[in-house]
This record gives sequence, structure tokens and C-alpha cells, in this order.
Amino acid sequence: MNTGFIGIGSMGGMLVRVLLRSGVLSPQDVWAANRSPVKVDVLASDFPGVHIANANQIAAKCGLIFICVSAADASVVLAQMDGELYPDQLLVTTAAAIPLRMLENRVPCRVAKLIPSITQEIGAGIALLMYGTRFTQEDRNQLENLLGHISKPVAITESMARPAIGLTSGGPALLAYLLQSMADEAVRNNAELSPGLARELVQETAGATMRLLSEANMTTDEIIRRVAAPGGMTALALEILSQHVPQAWQTVFRKTREREIKTRESLAL
Repeated sequence: MNTGFIGIGSMGGMLVRVLLRSGVLSPQDVWAANRSPVKVDVLASDFPGVHIANANQIAAKCGLIFICVSAADASVVLAQMDGELYPDQLLVTTAAAIPLRMLENRVPCRVAKLIPSITQEIGAGIALLMYGTRFTQEDRNQLENLLGHISKPVAITESMARPAIGLTSGGPALLAYLLQSMADEAVRNNAELSPGLARELVQETAGATMRLLSEANMTTDEIIRRVAAPGGMTALALEILSQHVPQAWQTVFRKTREREIKTRESLAL
């Protein structure tokens, strides 16, 4: 099946490149369009055979189309595709704020949402999927088999999307910030500890902790219990964190949900 990608930015560019590198897509079956021609020219240079196209051509040529532009830009892209889309096509948007019902009312094809993660750069991590009412089980299998080469596809409902996106697509940035701030505060607490060493210590520890979870099948509760001996320094640190961290996460999830609701209310496809 010809597969089209509209928007070769941060996530769209990552998605098409990883799928091509994995071998699940052949360059000659890929059609790519981007507002700036430079990015799509570089893609075609890196993967000879990729077709450089516009949105209208992709709508006419491809059975599976990924629209990897912001919710605000989606209306322009859809207008460029008018007259070429047809019911048997699969149209997948990466714009979380676009309601599937709104997209179904705008186009004749079967629609879904994909929220990828930067972890797909290494062929790992969760790719969230949400399906419109016209998506069949066969369609789901096709899309999940494709994405299964670079991720662990997980289907969710739109109602649980915002916190799930925070845990997966946003998760790498949030976790990276926590590790960075932990290392930075340790340096500020002791001038003899260099920033480079502090970050090496925290990164190696974080990587090993993830291995305990995935390879040793330890739970987070078990790790906490085994490390934080009663009355010890780690137990004290956890007590302090428990007074502040939950409230911070509450604010994070509340504010991001409020922002998404405002974005959704302003949309017009």
C-alpha cells in the first residue's frame, strides 16, 4: 500500500524515517509532503525512491495517510486534499486535540489518531492509538502491525487521552527533566561534584533502575521498599518528596487538560 506522510517536522519526520529504517516501508511506496521543501528533499536524498509530493497528490495516490501537522494547521491540509479522499482510505492524524468525530464529519475516509513518542527513535516505547467509528478490525490490525515494528501500539479511548499522552509522548521529556533537575540540585548542594559527573551518576542509575523493572520484573513499590530503609536518608528524602511531588503532578495534568480543551474549542476543520 502506498503510504503518505504530510508534515515532516519533529514527530512526522521521526515517524517516516524510523519506519523506513526498520524496512517495514519501502522508499518507493512512501509519498511525503511538507510546507518547507527542504525537509522533504533531505528525506528523499536519505532514502532514494521516496516520492516528493503535495497533499493533493498524496490523497490521490495513498491508501494510508499520516497527517503530522498541528491541530491549527490541519484545516489547511484537509482543504488541499478535498476531492481526492475516498471512503476506503485510512487517515491518521497525530494532532491529539482534534476530536475524531469532528474529523469523521470532515472527510469520507476511516480515521484514527496516533500519538507517537520520541522513544520510537530506538524502536521502543508506546504509540497510542484512538480509532474512529468507521475503523474496522482489519484496519486496526493493519495499522498496529505496521507500528508494531517500531513501538508497542496501545489502543485507548479519547476520554483517557490527555493523561495517557502525558505518560507516553510527553513522558520522556518529563522524566528527562526530573533526572536533570535531580543532578543539578546535587551539584548546587556540593561544589566538589561536577555537573558532568552528577549527570553520569543519575543517568546510569536511571537506566539500571529501568532494567530492574523490565528484566528483573521488580515493581516500583518493591524498589522503594528495598532501597528506603526505615529511618534512613532515602526514606527521609521520599517523605519530603511525597509532600510536594503529588501536588506538582496534579497541577501538570490539570493545566494540560485545560489547555487541550481550549485548543479543541477553537478548532474549525
